[in-house]
Amino acid sequence: MTSHSVTNREPGKDSAKAPHTNMMVDCIIANLPEEALRSIMRGLLGGNPSITSSFQKQVSNYLTSTKPETIPELFDTSQGSPKPNSSFQHIQSRYRCLMGCGYGFESVKILTEIVRQVEALEVDASEEDGRAFLEVLEIVDGDIVQSVTAIQKQFSTGSGVRSMIVEESETVAEFKEALSSLREKQSASEHSKRNFPVDFPFERGMSRVESLDGGDDRVKSTNTKAVRTASTGFVSGGCKLESVRLGTAEVPRMFMGLWQFSSPAWGSASKSKINKHLRQHVDAGLVAYDMADHYGDAEVTFGQFRSSQPDSEKIYCATKWAVFEPIKVTPEVVAANVTERITALNSTSIELLQFHWQDYGDKQYIEASQLLEQDPRVSSLGLCNFDTEHMNEILDHGIKVASNQVQFSLIDLRPTFKIAESCRKHQVKLLTYGSLCGGFLASKWVKKPAPNLFDKDMTPSHRKYLEMITIWGGWSLFQELLEQLAFIGKKYGFSISCVAIGWVLDHDYVGAVIIGARMGISEHIEENLKVFSFRLDGEDREVIQKALEKSRARDVFEAMGDCGAEYR
Repeated sequence: MTSHSVTNREPGKDSAKAPHTNMMVDCIIANLPEEALRSIMRGLLGGNPSITSSFQKQVSNYLTSTKPETIPELFDTSQGSPKPNSSFQHIQSRYRCLMGCGYGFESVKILTEIVRQVEALEVDASEEDGRAFLEVLEIVDGDIVQSVTAIQKQFSTGSGVRSMIVEESETVAEFKEALSSLREKQSASEHSKRNFPVDFPFERGMSRVESLDGGDDRVKSTNTKAVRTASTGFVSGGCKLESVRLGTAEVPRMFMGLWQFSSPAWGSASKSKINKHLRQHVDAGLVAYDMADHYGDAEVTFGQFRSSQPDSEKIYCATKWAVFEPIKVTPEVVAANVTERITALNSTSIELLQFHWQDYGDKQYIEASQLLEQDPRVSSLGLCNFDTEHMNEILDHGIKVASNQVQFSLIDLRPTFKIAESCRKHQVKLLTYGSLCGGFLASKWVKKPAPNLFDKDMTPSHRKYLEMITIWGGWSLFQELLEQLAFIGKKYGFSISCVAIGWVLDHDYVGAVIIGARMGISEHIEENLKVFSFRLDGEDREVIQKALEKSRARDVFEAMGDCGAEYR
């Protein structure tokens, strides 16, 4: 969970100063390979968060100095179905960097041109090349979602949300116009039986654009599928899977995490594919979902899916209100944020609202927690990335807390050192993420060399947890741990991942593990359910403990700090 504070200004506006770079440093930069530069830059920013704004400023200056006068043709149609060309890759990288620097409106201007160019194309969805092109558009759809998130961050102020200025409203209006025009062309193509995809390729992005003011209502009027009766909340029933009580609800001990929606880096899928996978998970008993206000369109997509299901009351939602920047806590501000979550979820209540507060130096988190717990629309209050001291402080004020979401795995043992005792004392359950280390605790990594941070298939999660593995004990010790987990897994006929999750669930203060789900892209339902088919015995735990005793687990706790400290 990260926050980027960016002043609302045009990219590139800065004082007339030229920096000096040491000749030897310049030589290093000129000769390091691209992957090394990226890894080193990531390390610098992670170790020195205060330079993030300077980094973003330099990127903004670069983007301004290299701004193209016009957007070139982005698709090649010389050989049948359209294909993205090299200009598309360059432009996509550009608008993604603009989003990362907080310039959502600038990225939307580029995306508007992309949508217009797509409208001029003919796509045969019955051909392999046509289907491949639709997958490209699914990725662009995910980018549209992120552009809206970037815009909404620009609206945030300490006391609420500001309104659009005229120029911003015009940019949104043009974007809506382009989407509407493409949607109308698709409808005409369907009626005339011309080749065109059955599903509108930018359905997810369109849903997000609807939330922005500006332009006419034609986008909303054509997207009638999004208009559904609000769900009325979760009703505890007989869980198919091993369960735990959180507040008044009985829920499975495995949640599906939707942070995939926070970035196209995990892939992107159409709404219809996502809904299909969501339904498969629900049918298998995986009915609890974790999301957040800053996970792209996770709340909206989940909310629209749930409210359209005949068994919506059996589907459990845990979302978050994450306060990264300074705000003034008032009853009105807190109530408005609860309303925002409920609106996004198309629901009348929130089963579990998890609260993240960035700055412990600002004690308003006590008042905010009280107001959240007292809101009748919030069934249970949870915390997210709170350490033991500050979780206890909230509990000492008589505030009921059902859960605390923190990182916990065989590689990150910090919860075992301090927060476990407090959880037992106050009957707070941990909801754990990172329990598979971004996918590293899996058979595919046995006897494999350590990857580079920016290898082709490395996701942001891989990069994060590879760094954790390094400080925990290194790749060689990690390989030793994998071999022990594989040995135990073979004993029961289960995978390394199952053993790793089972180890976390064996802790009595753990309520549930959160497993990242790439909805619409891949699913591992059958594999995940195997976790509930066995229990580690004393011999298994002893084998694992011997490997863990060789690690630097306590050093990690003392150096990084208690749970959630890495975000602060």
